[in-house]
Amino acid sequence: MAPAPQIKACIFDMDGLLLDTEIIYSEVTNKILEPFGKTFPIETKIKMMGRDVRTATDILLSDLELPLTFDEYNSQANELKQIYFRRSELMPGAEELLRHLAKHSIPIAVATSSSKAMFNIKSERHSSVFDLFAGNIICGDDPAVRHAKPAPDIFQTAMQRLDSRLQPEDCLVFEDAANGIEAANNARMSSIWVHDMRFSAGALEPPHGHGATERVTSLAEFNPAKYGLPPY
Repeated sequence: MAPAPQIKACIFDMDGLLLDTEIIYSEVTNKILEPFGKTFPIETKIKMMGRDVRTATDILLSDLELPLTFDEYNSQANELKQIYFRRSELMPGAEELLRHLAKHSIPIAVATSSSKAMFNIKSERHSSVFDLFAGNIICGDDPAVRHAKPAPDIFQTAMQRLDSRLQPEDCLVFEDAANGIEAANNARMSSIWVHDMRFSAGALEPPHGHGATERVTSLAEFNPAKYGLPPY
């Protein structure tokens, strides 16, 4: 077995990885689907996870054959998100890991497909935790991110802003979505797939974690020392 990479910087997705927002996305979606007599299938949700808003919504409208345009659906969803996302909770192990890395001066960044405005809503209850990133927050509407995940743009941008001397092999990406792991692979970075078993397709899940360097089911399971990072 090849030795684990020696990591110098960590890059984190946000939705479903640092914040428990995926359950809220499902709640919002089901509320919009209710008048149509439909519910949100797990298979469709998995396809949408980690995607930009436009792509994810198009998948939903197509899979469920909804008589709504993107703008019609998005208008309803945004109204609900403005309310529901303000109650977002941190995922298990997230704060402990971030504070540990920050304490040891390991460069960390957020790389999220969410817009900056939506990031602010989701994170407002946890400002002390997100302050640990020292402003290294790259959102999906950042002008430098020309192509959404699974393109590598957002992770490459995060790496460059953390330190121009960093190389892809120095970086470890944390993701909960297959789309994000693919983006990390395209950026030639190592990755940890944090597999939330609440959103698992069972037999449909690939046996090798979408090509991730390692699969865990919670950030609390991650062992920093395995990647040359300071041990807990």
